[in-house]
Amino acid sequence: MKKLYWIFFVAMTWCGCYEDKGNYDYRNLEDVQVAIKEEGPHSLMYGETLKLTSDVKTSIPDVDLRYDWEVQMDTIWFDPFVAVAQGRDLDYKWENAVLNKEKTYKMRLNVTQISNGRHFYSNVVDVMLSMAPTALGLMVLHGDENTSDIGVIEAAEFQLVKPATGFINKTDVAYYSAKNRNQKIAGKGTGLWQTFLTGSTVAPDNIVIIALTENSSAVVKSKTMEKEGEWNDLFLGGLNVGQPEGISMYNYNLYIFDGGDIFTRQPYKYRVAVPLYEYDEGRDGHGYRFYPQLFIPSGRGIGQSILFDVNKCGFVSVGQIYDFSYLALLDINEPGIQIPFNPGDMRADLLYWDAGGKYGMLAVMKSKSDGSYFIAEMNDAANDIKDFPKYKYELSHINDVKSGNVVDWAFGKNQINMGYYATPQGVYHFSVDDGNLIRPSELVMENNSKVEFDGDITLMKILKPQVTGGKGYYMDNVVMVVGTYGGTSGSGKLYSLELDPNSGKVKSQLGIYEGFDRIQEVEIKGY
Repeated sequence: MKKLYWIFFVAMTWCGCYEDKGNYDYRNLEDVQVAIKEEGPHSLMYGETLKLTSDVKTSIPDVDLRYDWEVQMDTIWFDPFVAVAQGRDLDYKWENAVLNKEKTYKMRLNVTQISNGRHFYSNVVDVMLSMAPTALGLMVLHGDENTSDIGVIEAAEFQLVKPATGFINKTDVAYYSAKNRNQKIAGKGTGLWQTFLTGSTVAPDNIVIIALTENSSAVVKSKTMEKEGEWNDLFLGGLNVGQPEGISMYNYNLYIFDGGDIFTRQPYKYRVAVPLYEYDEGRDGHGYRFYPQLFIPSGRGIGQSILFDVNKCGFVSVGQIYDFSYLALLDINEPGIQIPFNPGDMRADLLYWDAGGKYGMLAVMKSKSDGSYFIAEMNDAANDIKDFPKYKYELSHINDVKSGNVVDWAFGKNQINMGYYATPQGVYHFSVDDGNLIRPSELVMENNSKVEFDGDITLMKILKPQVTGGKGYYMDNVVMVVGTYGGTSGSGKLYSLELDPNSGKVKSQLGIYEGFDRIQEVEIKGY
């Protein structure tokens, strides 16, 4: 209440001051007729120059006139016009740190008679501002045990749309820190996402890059690459536990995992509110503790999404993804049914899963009882739960897997010959073919020549970005990237390979990009 009284007092005081100026006799004073010649609307990119000319008709000497070009600002209480430039004509480079939203601004010319304070206003014109995106390509989260940076590789194979002939590749290993006063992100990198890759016509300002490390985070403007907050800034205050786990995307929605809870965020909202699903340890068998990743099936039989419960060691169907209703453990306990495994009781930890194989879904598991490894293949489009589990591929005969020497896995969707795992020493290729024994071999070119990597492999990934809208990524499911590290700062390299989906072999080596530290994660930056 005191605040309201104060606002009322200030308003009355301001009005009193205004009335005091009424002592002037304006009856015989000359007027000013002012207009902006270019009525618009005007379009420009942030950082470009806007030029406008005025049409002023008056007999008042020009020395008694001040010209202020004003833009209407957004505030909580009202929308004032604020001067951004002076002069009879406008020649203004639009790089104001406050006027940096993609929107239509209102602009006018305010002519003030200096001797008596009278104001004369022009017509109002629209200025449609667009924010030019920063470099587009592959983001590379890399660093050491203490700090991380985000580099960007602008290369033809990392653009969402195939570029024209003559595209020039560029690599900037310190793109994030260069945009943020040379400040890196504290901690060793663990996760990297860009939300809504092709943008949202509803709210482009909400498209952000999110980086996680072992003890820190950064929420970054996708266009400027400037840090604007941290993980907790994605949530309305106090609603999340503050334990970031991961992010999945489906259409224009984010599903954000924090402390066992699952939140959603839509493109027209920057922050998320209450969680869709709230984990409660006290619920015992009735509550699910989910692995922080959604799997979106190719069909609608099992459900709109699938998750994995890390406590029950079972897959869970979500019947309605938009409100997380109809949760059901995919438990098959009917006697007499012949299945390779029970998806609701895997008795194993989930290590990695992705779209892949003939039936749509592959998961690498580690047994709780004896520590053995296997791959579970599932039919994600099955209409009957009994048809969901397809094959179990034992991996105990593979020494690299059995010894824990594998650093990464990757699968190509809808292809039986696109199975891969990486050790520090190399990348290995295998098939997942109707339950037959997996027989890995070293990854080779189509002519069977060896694919060479320099340094220890730290990352392997097939690029399948979640592109919303548009036509998607033109090299989806065929580009493999491999990160290596030579042991010293700047010795990290990223290899880009084009795969043949049918054979799983390498068609061509697209590029080698150098100068990184230890590469921890990569993601396409498409906006």
